[in-house]
Parts: sequence; C-alpha cells; structure tokens
Amino acid sequence: MRLTQKIEGQTSSLRRLKGELAKLIVLSLVVLSGCSLTATRPMQEMSYTSAAIRAAKEVQADNLAPETYRQANEWFRKARKEYRLKNFKQAKDYADKARSLAEQAEFDSIVNGGNREDKGIKDPLEK
Repeated sequence: MRLTQKIEGQTSSLRRLKGELAKLIVLSLVVLSGCSLTATRPMQEMSYTSAAIRAAKEVQADNLAPETYRQANEWFRKARKEYRLKNFKQAKDYADKARSLAEQAEFDSIVNGGNREDKGIKDPLEK
C-alpha cells in the first residue's frame, strides 16, 4: 500500500512539474515575441519618412503648412528616439504617422501655391 501511495505521489508531482514547465515555456515565448531580439528594424519606414519630410520641405511646407510639417518632424523625432532605444514596433508606428503627416504637409503646401525648388538637377533624358 505504501509503495502505491508513493508512486501516486510521484506521478502527481510529475504532472504538476509538467504543468509548470508548460507555463514556463509559454511565458518565455510571450516574452521573446515582445523582445527586440525578434523584432525587425524598421529601416525602410524610417527612410521613407525621411524622404517624405525632405519632399515637404522642398515645397516650402515649413512656411505654407507649418503646423502639419512641425507635427511630422516631431513624430519623426520620436520615431528616431524609439529606434535608438530598440523599441522597433513603436518606432515603426511613429515613423508611419510622421510620414503620413509629411505627405499631408506636402499636399497642403502645393495646394497653397508651393513649388518645388530647382536644385539644378537636369533630367538625363532631356537634351
């Protein structure tokens, strides 16, 4: 009888241990999925945002759509900060918002009479 009780006790301990191990594995997976080790760097989004802000500046958005242009720069500053801190999801979200605002500032600027500044770059197809 004692041997049977001992085996049953060990079996229930084993079940408990397996349950705890399963919980630990799930918790580890959850933690790793949110960790910067598994997140991809939003380099392309940051590049697109930088280009959008330059394009807005090129049509004088800083003068013709100043509030939207300022907001775009502020969100991009936040995106760069989060990127440096390796908070890549937050950086991507901020960069996307900044790009959208920069595009809106560019559009508003063109509607308000902004023109592209000629940088002296010639079209290679023009003669």
